[in-house]
This record gives sequence, C-alpha cells and structure tokens, in this order.
Amino acid sequence: MQNKRKKQKTIKDITGSIDIDTNSLTKTDDLKLYIEENEENYLELLNIIECKNFNDFFSYKNFELCIFENCIFNSCDFENSTFINCKFIGCDFSGSTFNKAYFDKIDINMCKFSGCAFTSAKLSNMKINESNFNLASHFECNINDLKIENTTYLESFFDACKLKNFNIKEVNFSKTEFFNTLLKDIDFTTSTIDNIKFSKNMIELKGIIVDTYQAAALATAIGIVIKDY
Repeated sequence: MQNKRKKQKTIKDITGSIDIDTNSLTKTDDLKLYIEENEENYLELLNIIECKNFNDFFSYKNFELCIFENCIFNSCDFENSTFINCKFIGCDFSGSTFNKAYFDKIDINMCKFSGCAFTSAKLSNMKINESNFNLASHFECNINDLKIENTTYLESFFDACKLKNFNIKEVNFSKTEFFNTLLKDIDFTTSTIDNIKFSKNMIELKGIIVDTYQAAALATAIGIVIKDY
C-alpha cells in the first residue's frame, strides 16, 4: 500500500510595486488641479509630491505607475478608484474612504491610513511597512498576498473579510476586532494581539498560529481558567 504524500503548500511571492523610473514621471503638487486641467480619469506616470487635499473627491479614478510622496489627503473620497503599480511614501490619508477600491502591486512605506474605510475593497500583492492603520475598517474585503511589517492596526476592524497569504511581522493588532474573518494559518507569533475581539462562536480562531503567551491570553479571554501545578 503506497503512502499518500501530503500536498506541500506553496507560498506566493509578494513583490509589491515594480521599480518606477522617476525620470519618466510627470511631477505635480496639486492632483485636483491636474485632473481638472487634463480632464482625465486615467492617471499614469505621475509623481505626486507634497500635495494637500481635504474633503475632496477622487472617486472612479485610475492610478497606474504613480508615486505619492509626502502628500496629505485627509477625509478624501477614493471610492471605486484603482491603484496599480503605485508607491506611497510618507503620506497621510487619515479619514479617507477607499470603498470598492482596487489595489494591486502596491508599496506603502511610513504612511498613515488611520480611520480609513475599505468596505468591499480588493487588496492584492501589497507590501506595507512602518505605517499606521489604526481605527481602519475593513468590511467584506478580499485581501490576497499582503506582507505587513512594523505597522500598527490598533482598534481596527475586519468583518467578513477573506484573507489569503496574509504575512505579518511585528504588527500591533491590539483591540482589533476580527468578526467572521478566518485567521487560519496566519502566524501572529511576532505580533501583538492583546485584547483582540471575535464573534461568540470564535470560529475566527480556528487554526490561528500563536505563541504560548498569546495562547494563554486568548484562553483567558474566552473564559478558560489555566491552573499551574
């Protein structure tokens, strides 16, 4: 009788954005004015530098091969917008909405997305580093191939999200809510999950990867009494 070989799980490489030749980019410090002057919804090969916008609308825009650098887009609307092969460096998008937005091949470094909404958004092949997603809400998001390092998701929210190839290192998820979002095979051992919340049936925790300390904290949270001998 032949032994059945267990199928080895392959992990897809996460590359993020491709290298962009900055010499080929058109520079602008006023994205709203650039869009109005060019009457374009498809925006490519832009270097958007130190742009400042508050409560403005950028919905249904398509960004490709763009670099956002040291920009402020507070409480702006990017609903149904598309970002492909883009880089975000030192930007602040606090309070903005990305509902039904599509992100693919993205690098995010030292950025702030605090309080942003990502309802029904699709995030794929993204690298996020040293950024702030505190209080961000993710509802019915399709999240594939993410690599997140040295980033905070304090009191953020994941509800009915699909996570696949979700790689995290030194990420702080303290007080984050995971509802109807399966955490199977996600390794939280280098990250912080203090006081995370989940649904009553605790289906989210099945197959989660944690260390001994984290396991004890989760056990206490669901009412298990651990007795030492």
